[in-house]
Amino acid sequence: MVPPRSTKIEKIFQEFMSIKKPMYSFYNETWQPPTDVYETENEIVIKMSISGVNPQDISIVLEGDTLIISGKRLDSSSDKKTCFHLMEIRYGYFERSLVLPKYIDDNKIEASYKDGFLQINIPKTPEPQTLAKSIKISI
Repeated sequence: MVPPRSTKIEKIFQEFMSIKKPMYSFYNETWQPPTDVYETENEIVIKMSISGVNPQDISIVLEGDTLIISGKRLDSSSDKKTCFHLMEIRYGYFERSLVLPKYIDDNKIEASYKDGFLQINIPKTPEPQTLAKSIKISI
């Protein structure tokens, strides 16, 4: 009797399940969370996806015109002998640096963390106006 032919997907799945060690470890590398930055009429909004991060493990620092968002997500898997077959969730230290425009009110920056999203609202000030200036050309 001839055994039934495996489909391509079944073969890939069988190969995948036979992996004895994790393919790659993300734990010791700095990673960058997915981030949206957009501008409304009155503010610049930064929205970062960092589910599973404890709010006490998040740092937001403004250095000059650069906003640095950093923190860490800890792996809650307590069993050290765990053999991952798929590892897509990043753990460990993360950091993201964003250069902000000059026309922000850095005294009124607000941040909130809800449902796995960090949101930072940065109020804008009026943009500096560039005045037109006529320059005489020497001949």
